[in-house]
Amino acid sequence: MKLNELKISLVQQILHSEDADELRTVDELLNHGAPFELSAKEKAELDKDFADYKAGKGRNYTWNEVKAHARKRA
Repeated sequence: MKLNELKISLVQQILHSEDADELRTVDELLNHGAPFELSAKEKAELDKDFADYKAGKGRNYTWNEVKAHARKRA
């Protein structure tokens, strides 16, 4: 899709959308949004997951495995 076609497609989608949350998300993306902040609980969970990853715990998946799994569930 060429750039101008993409722009027109996005404009049409925005004009036809009645979902305020969706439109706010688009606005934030286009305007670089507000600074993103994690809660202390979210940060702690990510820190634990990262520590587990570095320690070799758990199962890691390739991008192809993730896509195949998602397609099976769709």
